[in-house]
Amino acid sequence: MKNKIQFSALVVLLLVALVSLESKAQLELGVKAGLNFNSASVDAAQAGQSYNDVADTRTGYHFGGYAHIKLGPLGIQPEVYYSVQGADITVDGAKGAINSNYVQVPILVRFNFLKMFNVHVGPQFGFVVSDDFDGVAEDLEGQTANSDFSIAAGVGVDLPFNLNVTARYVNGFTDVVEDAQASDIESMKNAMFQISVGYALIGR
Repeated sequence: MKNKIQFSALVVLLLVALVSLESKAQLELGVKAGLNFNSASVDAAQAGQSYNDVADTRTGYHFGGYAHIKLGPLGIQPEVYYSVQGADITVDGAKGAINSNYVQVPILVRFNFLKMFNVHVGPQFGFVVSDDFDGVAEDLEGQTANSDFSIAAGVGVDLPFNLNVTARYVNGFTDVVEDAQASDIESMKNAMFQISVGYALIGR
């Protein structure tokens, strides 16, 4: 986990260093916060049978900061934010809940158009800060991964008064359950839809 954090930090620093060599590059720094509509892609096994779509949407929240390095219509937008995630799950009639808190580090390529709109996409590196398991999900305690790799994609709009709004979907590729044989959960990957409101402190 330590190596992954160091790698992510190095990537961000290298990107900032590279674009700082461009005389036309402009930097925007801001803060953001919003809601997560968390779910998961889950497969569960009980008595030799398979159960799909056992995770229900759970609402969480996030807050943090972002940088937008502007290079004409294109830009790079690294972010760091704290994210409350998880899902309500039901396996063979038994209910439970997974509560996972992450520090998320997306590194996005952003295309700006019509002066106020943008689309963005890029990898996101997540690091678990804390976990909590209730009900049937208690069988997963000690079995989940401490990091997550996702792809984030979304759209945004810049508003007056240095405000901006973003809608984004984040799809995880890491199987966050590490020991499939110790519980009825065979496979679980994070997924969430986010709505964020941001405020540019400098650079707008």
